[in-house]
Amino acid sequence: MKKKVAVFANGWSDEYIKNALDGIERGAKEFNADLYLFVQYAAASDKDDEAHGYINILNLPNLEQFDGILLLGNTLNNRGELGILYDKIQKINTPTVCLEYELDGIDCICTDNYSGMRMLCEHVVDCHGVKNVAFVSGGRDNLENLERLQALRDVLKENNLELNDDSIIDGEWSYYCVRQQIPEWLTTHNMPDAFICANDVMAMGTVFALSKMGYSVPEDVIVTGFDNVVSAQTYNPIITSVDRGWETRSYEGMKHLIDLINGAPKKGTIKHHSKLAIGESCRCTVSNEIKKKQANFINSAYTIPSERTMFDWHLSALDSVTSGVKDFDEVHDRFAVLFDDDPQIGYDMYESNTFCICLDEAFVESVNDTSSARCFGYGDRMDVIFAIRDGVPLPRQKINTSYIFPVFEKPDEGPNTYMISPLHAGSIVIGYVVFKNQFSLINMFYLNTWVMRISDGMIRAKQSIQMGIMNRKLGDMSINDELSGLYNRKGYEKRAIPLLQKIRNAGKQGVLMVADINKMKTINDHYGHLQGDLAIRLVSKAILSTLPDGWCGVRYGGDEFVILGENVFIDNGNIFKNQLIESVRKQAEDMMIPFELTISVGSVIIEPEEKVTLDEYFKLADNAMYEMKKALHAEREE
Repeated sequence: MKKKVAVFANGWSDEYIKNALDGIERGAKEFNADLYLFVQYAAASDKDDEAHGYINILNLPNLEQFDGILLLGNTLNNRGELGILYDKIQKINTPTVCLEYELDGIDCICTDNYSGMRMLCEHVVDCHGVKNVAFVSGGRDNLENLERLQALRDVLKENNLELNDDSIIDGEWSYYCVRQQIPEWLTTHNMPDAFICANDVMAMGTVFALSKMGYSVPEDVIVTGFDNVVSAQTYNPIITSVDRGWETRSYEGMKHLIDLINGAPKKGTIKHHSKLAIGESCRCTVSNEIKKKQANFINSAYTIPSERTMFDWHLSALDSVTSGVKDFDEVHDRFAVLFDDDPQIGYDMYESNTFCICLDEAFVESVNDTSSARCFGYGDRMDVIFAIRDGVPLPRQKINTSYIFPVFEKPDEGPNTYMISPLHAGSIVIGYVVFKNQFSLINMFYLNTWVMRISDGMIRAKQSIQMGIMNRKLGDMSINDELSGLYNRKGYEKRAIPLLQKIRNAGKQGVLMVADINKMKTINDHYGHLQGDLAIRLVSKAILSTLPDGWCGVRYGGDEFVILGENVFIDNGNIFKNQLIESVRKQAEDMMIPFELTISVGSVIIEPEEKVTLDEYFKLADNAMYEMKKALHAEREE
C-alpha cells in the first residue's frame, strides 16, 4: 500500500530544493510513496502580512492524515516556519525526519558544515598562500553560517593568522546584497588575498562585483563558495566550493523516514562529512569533464532568455484570463479556452498537464461581502476555479479542503508528487495551486512567479466582479423609485417598454395596466404628506405582492402606477385587477390607517400585429382607469 508523505520547504533556495527533491523523489518511487510538497517563498525581508500569507500554507494539511513528514530544515528559517511546524509535530505521533537541521526529538540526516569548509580553508592557505582573508557571511546568527565561520577561524589560528571582525561582510545569503556590499567594503579596506563566502550565490555575486570594479578572479583575488550548486559549477570562473551531496542525503532521509513509518527505532542525528570541490576561482585547474559541463551550459545561454520570453508571453495570457470578467464562471471558461488553445504554453510548465487552482470559499464569497475574506487557515471547502487532467479541462467544482487535490488517482497509478503553493494577497487567503508530477517548476523561480501572477489575477478578477456588481446596483438605483421600490419613469423607459416590445416581437399578447390612488389630494391635504407617502408605499407593496413573474411594476409619477407584462390570463387580467384592489384594501386594513385607501385600474390588451404605438396603448389604459375612477365617484355620490 502506498505511503503518503508531507514535505515542507521554502523555495528561495531553488538549486538546493531541486537537488534535494531529486533524491526525495527517487526514494519515494523506490519505496512506493506519494509526496505532497508544501512550498512557499517567505523571505526575511518581507513585510509581516506578506510573510504571513506565504506561511499560512503550513495550516493547509492535517498532518495526522500523512504517514510521514519530511522537513527541508535549513530552508525553513526565513520567517519561523520551522518553529511553527515543530510545534504542530510535537502534538502528533507522525514519524518525522528533518534534513540539514537538528531539532530536539526529531531524527536528522545532515551534512556537517565544518569538515568541508575546513578542507577548503586549508587548501587556500596551504596551496595558495592565502594570509589576509575576508569572510562574506550569511545570517550572522544562522547555525550553518557560524559553523562555516568557525572552520575558517580555526584554520587561520592554526597558521598564526586571524580574521578581524571588520573583515566579516554581511551578505545575507544574497547575490544582490553582495553586489552592493563588496564595493562599499573595499572603500575602507585593502583588497584581501581571498573572499571566503558562506555560499555559492554570494561567491558569484562577489565575482560579479569585483569584475565591475575592474578586478579579475582568480588573478587578482581568490573567491570561494559553499554548496557546489550547478550554477557555480558552470560559472566563469568555476567556483571552488564545498559539496554536501544533497541528492544522496535527501534520498537517505527519505529511506530513513520509510524505515520509521515501518516501525524502525529513532536514531537521532546522522551526520555525514562534506568535502572540498575544486574549481578555478582559487587558481586551480579543473578536469576536462567539468570544463565540458561549463561549455555546454554556456552554449545554452540563448535558450534561457528565449524560454523566459515564452514564459512572459504566457504570463500575459494569464492576465487576460482574469481581466474584465463578470463572474468566476467566466474565469473558469477563459482558463479552459487558454489551455485548450495551447496546453504546452510557457516553458513546458505543464509537462504532466495536470494541475488545479483552488480558491478558498470565503474569498469567492467576499465578492459580495468584502469583510468575509479569510486571513488565517483555510475553510472546509475549496472552489476549484480551474483544473486540468491529462490536458483536458475539468468542470468547475467544489471539494473538501482535506482532499487538497481534486484530480483523484487511478487505482493502478504509481507514486505521484504533488506540489502545493499558496495563493494570497498580503495576509488575505486566496487559496492554493497544486501541480502533479512537475517538480521542475522549482527551477529559476518559475513557480513563485506563476503563483504570484495567479494571485494578482484573482484579486483583479474579484475587483472586476465587484465593480460589475456595484455598477449594476448603481444602475438599479437610477431606475428604481426609492419610496415605492418599483421602477421609476426612467425604469419604465429602460425596462418596461423594452419588455413589451420583446413580447410583441415574439408574436404574443401583452397587457398594460394603469392604476391610480383615489382621492390622493384629499389624503395629502387632510392627513399630511407623510400619510400620503404611506399610501404610496402600501399600494406599491400590494403591486409587488401580486405581480406575475416576469412583469414590471412602475411608479409612473405621483400616485400613478403602470403594470405590464405578457398576457398570461384567461380573462385578460380582470381577476388580477380585483386581486390587486383587494390587496390594497387588506394592506390598509392591516395598518389601521386613518383614511380610506382604494385604487382605480384601467387596462388594455396589446396585440402583436396591431400598428399601435405603446404611447397610444398607455393613453387607452389611462382612459380606462379614469373611466373606472369616474364610475367609482359617481357610485359614492349616489
